[in-house]
Amino acid sequence: MNNSISIHIDRLYKSFENNGKSELVLNNITFDVHKGEIVSILGQSGCGKSTLLNLIGGFEEKDEGSILFNGKEVTKPSRKSVMLFQNYGLLPWRSVQRNVELGLENSGMSQEEMKEHAFYYIKMVGLDDKAEHFPRQLSGGMQQRVAIARALAIEPELLLMDEPFGALDTFNRYYLQDELLKIQNKSHTTIVLVTHDIDEAIYLSDKIVVMGKNPGSVQREINIDTYKPRDRSGGEFQDYRRMILKEFQLNSSLPPIEFNI
Repeated sequence: MNNSISIHIDRLYKSFENNGKSELVLNNITFDVHKGEIVSILGQSGCGKSTLLNLIGGFEEKDEGSILFNGKEVTKPSRKSVMLFQNYGLLPWRSVQRNVELGLENSGMSQEEMKEHAFYYIKMVGLDDKAEHFPRQLSGGMQQRVAIARALAIEPELLLMDEPFGALDTFNRYYLQDELLKIQNKSHTTIVLVTHDIDEAIYLSDKIVVMGKNPGSVQREINIDTYKPRDRSGGEFQDYRRMILKEFQLNSSLPPIEFNI
């Protein structure tokens, strides 16, 4: 892994107007993401995870603080950074091939170059035999792989993912988590992932940023230094699980939970 910093967030604050009052959503957020890392932003609903991801992508304006991407202040969206949403965003009238070509249409590539380039990433996500299919002919998991291929075809330095597997069943979610690790191992793209799934964060991440809420803040950063792919049933995995669950209990008014793992 390259140890140079891709994203540097320093003393970030963000608020929204709610019924005529300013409501603080993100409070003093500070952390770094290194190049080639997968970093999960993990927290309960309402802690500002998606707002933070939108700020990193340049889709929202901050109140105070700084967000640097490759040493430059983020002020607007960039082609070097791509956001991937839960709803895939595929165009139903375009084939898989044509959907993946979408982001290349103003790149200066010839039609043949676009076709070859897009197909390279379609093959990378294991859908080379589905290139002429339309989204309606694909499962939800396949559609998400098309969305990943389309994002990677632009060759971004940073991939932002907002609950990308949240709408899928457990088996498809596990399969795509494995696929994402394989793809990232080939592409070396830096990934920042928003999730509320503790197991997903542990399975995928090099680092987890655990967020508390009211307002959203960084409660703890946890580096996951074990091998990939990880054993979900292993003792080390369960140790990380207990550690994270304990963090959520510390930030909750709920009574402690007993675990029999």
